[in-house]
Amino acid sequence: MGQTRSRRSSALPGFSGSSRLAACALTACVLAGTGDFITGAPTAPIAGAREPDRECATAHPSPLAPEPSEDQRAYRSQLHSFATGEGIKVAVIDTGVAHHDQLPNLTAGADLVTPEEPDPHRDCDLHGTVVAGIIAGHDIGIAPRAEIRAIRQTSAHYRQYDDTAGESDEDSTTGSLDTLARAIDHAVEDNARVINISVVSCVPEKTARRIDSSRLDEALGHAEDAGAVVIAASGNISSGTCEEGDHVFPADSPTVLSVSAQEDAHALAEYSLTPADGPQLSAHGFVPLALNPAGGWADGKNQQDSLAQFHGTSFAAPVVSGTAALLAERYPDASAADIRQRLLSAGEPGNGFIDPLAALTHIDGEYAAPARDLTIQPAKDERSPAASRTGWVLGGLVLLLTGLAIARGLRRPKSE
Repeated sequence: MGQTRSRRSSALPGFSGSSRLAACALTACVLAGTGDFITGAPTAPIAGAREPDRECATAHPSPLAPEPSEDQRAYRSQLHSFATGEGIKVAVIDTGVAHHDQLPNLTAGADLVTPEEPDPHRDCDLHGTVVAGIIAGHDIGIAPRAEIRAIRQTSAHYRQYDDTAGESDEDSTTGSLDTLARAIDHAVEDNARVINISVVSCVPEKTARRIDSSRLDEALGHAEDAGAVVIAASGNISSGTCEEGDHVFPADSPTVLSVSAQEDAHALAEYSLTPADGPQLSAHGFVPLALNPAGGWADGKNQQDSLAQFHGTSFAAPVVSGTAALLAERYPDASAADIRQRLLSAGEPGNGFIDPLAALTHIDGEYAAPARDLTIQPAKDERSPAASRTGWVLGGLVLLLTGLAIARGLRRPKSE
């Protein structure tokens, strides 16, 4: 979703019209999931809502539902014995979040795609709904009792209209740094405690220094002052969109936690960008079963004669956002900086891999009890079953919650 999409071809004032510079006109935002945007039969229209300019993407329905193992149920039970996200509002700034049985605590926020006929629950891109399910899906979500506040900020299926000329660019899509800043402001006004942003804008570092990002910086400052933790996808490597060494908005901002995607518990995915500066967090970026905006479950998007699975840093970021919601519930007086520090301290050394349960049970050095003398006794010659269970729980393999082996016997479709 967004890794190979094209960008609009107008250039920033004062810059040449090369394709890389054209990509940052108004610094357009792209989705941080892999696979092409696709076309197909549009989803059912909402009464009164403006129809998309391009046909909506369609999901590939899965007849299977998540079927967790006994160990996965035990992990989930232990995780939610500490917190469930109850009372925490998570703003999902994305392509909209569809109504779904798995999202009982979904509410409508702003719509910056079609503000004249707002419908933040129309997800034409099969993106925001997947993200929301990872955060707060009833059966698979990290924080199943958190409230999801849907804020529709971008879509590849709507053209950006010029309000002054009353015209649109055939190649344009909605979403810019300005609308991203406004979306963050809406999230703060809605009292969101966590803000998930799985959209990115990548520009060469030299270009980034000449872009006026003060409006975005101001919005992020307001979020920090309000105690809202902002978590963003780090971006996916793709020619013409994001490349190593690029500056990534908003992920590279100092008060934003940037999340890369892991292929497994030890290695970053090849497509995943890593932060140029600052600390790194990561989580699994593959979701074999996701919420289908049309209802039920989906194992990917239809793409001509193939299937595009749900891969990307887009889907790693909400793992961390869901974990942040749990931390916000458990530590209600914690500031945004406190939550960030707890997450950074809990990340695995080297790659910042986040295991939600480990993050909730981690004791940072700042909060640890003073050191005291200990008497070391010889170990008993026996193995504790509890130790074995704890090793699995804290091993970083959050299978159910981060999308690895959710359903038994799930056939892996053809990769893109």
